[in-house]
Amino acid sequence: MPRLVPGSAADILAGGTRLPTLAAKEIALRLGLDQSLLGQYGAFLKNIFLTFPPYLGVSYGYFPSTVTNLFGVRIGWTLLLIATSMAVGELMTYAMGAFVALRRGGKFEIGSLYSVIMFNSTPLFWFGMVLLFIFAITLNWFPLYGNVSLTTTPGTTPYYLSVIWHMVLPVIVLSVSLMTESFLILRGSMQDVLKSDYVLTAKSRGISNWMVSSGYILRNSLLPLVSVISFSTASMLSRVILIEAVFGYPGIGDLIVDAVQGRDYPVLEGSLFYFTLIVIAGGLVGDFLLMRLDPRLRTK
Repeated sequence: MPRLVPGSAADILAGGTRLPTLAAKEIALRLGLDQSLLGQYGAFLKNIFLTFPPYLGVSYGYFPSTVTNLFGVRIGWTLLLIATSMAVGELMTYAMGAFVALRRGGKFEIGSLYSVIMFNSTPLFWFGMVLLFIFAITLNWFPLYGNVSLTTTPGTTPYYLSVIWHMVLPVIVLSVSLMTESFLILRGSMQDVLKSDYVLTAKSRGISNWMVSSGYILRNSLLPLVSVISFSTASMLSRVILIEAVFGYPGIGDLIVDAVQGRDYPVLEGSLFYFTLIVIAGGLVGDFLLMRLDPRLRTK
């Protein structure tokens, strides 16, 4: 698919030369871009499945760095952003779900429902740019881009504080976007659990509303939520690409955006290959958590 975009990698790399046409032909020959798409795809599969470890090629834009080295340097920042956002987003979802379960039909439930629908309909990149304009440009409370201040020394307390400070705005955007989806799923699941006999029995025994909400309603409502979250890794990765591009966060998303602009085919192919592995791992982790939460899913 990247090769269907107008302008090849050879044309872009040869753009600054005196003889761009001749240079583009020479570059295409050296990079193997003169072959057919089927031939290039066959070479890609051969390097993955017939070599160990899989060889994904050398980046055009970051030559001579290999795709694996680039991914290894950037993936840590992206996973840190995803893990923090998912933790914050699920805590927000759990807290809102507990209050809604205690105050069904009240103003808080109605207000939270309309707020969640509004934020769920808001474009992610636009929300991020609004936060940047308010808190980074106007108020100057947070940094405008990057992941850490260049004046700090790695391994020191100011370094870690700078990392956290650079993550605040991206985490807010990602956690809110995740919370809006999770809350709608959790609320729908709670509607079914509230009608269960064991909830009515717990209330008749005089158990406090908070214990009923947290120990019975929310706990049994988490199964569909965990299932959806585990298989939403792909959508989370796509959101990270947008957010890292908006906030200039040097993760895999920012690397992919640069690769699209520079037609860096090996980086695009390698990143999507590793993303596929991450999505599969997320599904396996979700299955494990579901088996731990619901003993009925365990096979003897």
